[in-house]
Amino acid sequence: MDLIDTKVIELSSKTGIPDDQLKMFIALILCTLFGFFFKLSIRGRQARLIFGSVFGVLITYYIYRCQIINVLFQTIVVYIMVKVLGKKSPWPVFVESMIFVAAHHIYRQYTDYGGWKMDVTTILMMDTPKWTAFAFCVSDGMKKQLSKEQEIRKIAKLPSFLEYFSFIFFFAGSVLGPCFDYYDFNTFINEENEYKNIPSTIKETLRLLKNALICMGIFLFTEKYFPLNFVASDEFGTYNILYQTLWFNIMVAIQRTKYYGGWQLAEMSIASCGITYQGNGLFQKIKAVDVDWDLTYNMKDKVEKWNISIQTWLRRYVYTRIYTEEEMKKSPAKQNLAYQMTYVVSSLWHGFYIGYYFSFFQWAILNNVNKAIFRVSCNTKYLKIFETNPLAKIIRWYLANTIFNVFGITFLLLSVDPILKFYSNIRFIPHILLYAIYAFFLITNFGQKSKKQKE
Repeated sequence: MDLIDTKVIELSSKTGIPDDQLKMFIALILCTLFGFFFKLSIRGRQARLIFGSVFGVLITYYIYRCQIINVLFQTIVVYIMVKVLGKKSPWPVFVESMIFVAAHHIYRQYTDYGGWKMDVTTILMMDTPKWTAFAFCVSDGMKKQLSKEQEIRKIAKLPSFLEYFSFIFFFAGSVLGPCFDYYDFNTFINEENEYKNIPSTIKETLRLLKNALICMGIFLFTEKYFPLNFVASDEFGTYNILYQTLWFNIMVAIQRTKYYGGWQLAEMSIASCGITYQGNGLFQKIKAVDVDWDLTYNMKDKVEKWNISIQTWLRRYVYTRIYTEEEMKKSPAKQNLAYQMTYVVSSLWHGFYIGYYFSFFQWAILNNVNKAIFRVSCNTKYLKIFETNPLAKIIRWYLANTIFNVFGITFLLLSVDPILKFYSNIRFIPHILLYAIYAFFLITNFGQKSKKQKE
């Protein structure tokens, strides 16, 4: 592997692409190629468990070297906790796993503040949903009152350590995710249900590769014209708000292509083996992102289309675990608390840069405003124009994306000084607009009750 690293460093110096990103790219290609082999040649449960996990361990070692010990350690700890605590294991495992990944975030920020170099924190973030979901699903196997989704995904009997280990280290998802539940993994390994007859994955893999190359090409050739740090410069503050919003909307759209490209490659690396197949010729079961994110103006859709496997984890194992769905239907206060706590967990999962907390706090308010506006559109006729008139739809789309992107920039800037400088440059106009609308709905409750509720 040292020889491979030497070649990667040489290629990095020639192309200007960081060596850690090149290693990630090579690992994703290797996983994709092995996925084709796995789909066509590996039959039988034991063989699939062993081959899948051995290659996953090799790939993890190639990327992270001795840091793989951190992943192995936590994997063993979680299995012991689940075995010992049984039905009571979910929240202890959840807290311990979050503390474990938080410690790595803190260390990384201390040693490489503001840096984007890949380290073991990357895969720990993607394994945290696996560890915590596993504990919840094992606990669900010992319960009687479950939701329909929990009933399907419960683990009735604690898997052997080999089965659990193979789930965590399975090569598909061992680089950048996306993550998935033990239920999906186990069904795939057994070649059951939709996995009995998986069609060729070549076309889907090439589609994802094409999307990834297009997105990365857009980023590489356009990012230099719209640099992120310009929004925190004195010059940016001299322009009028219309020019500023147009400029930073384009800039954020370009920044997103970087994530789209990485996630499309990640999806490619797991699609080749067929685990993303959901039947009817579609490969949509496990996804990282919907690249039509920019086209929607609905905040709920934007959240659900971004980092999809993590949003699914947050919904299944945070939001609906704080209170049951029945409890939240009866109590808006409980629903709101569960919602806010989900944002807190998401923030902690991402790390401890202050920009993350600025963003998630304001996105939470933005989503509350979005809910209020949705209720107004359902209960009154005042906003019907935004659903029927093409020009009004465009205005709604532009305003929604502008406010969302303001807080997306906060997420990217990371630190307090550039964030406050950016806010000052745009004269806090998006913030004033958002908080004024939020306060209006809180004070007046306008349009929030249907005719039946009023009666």
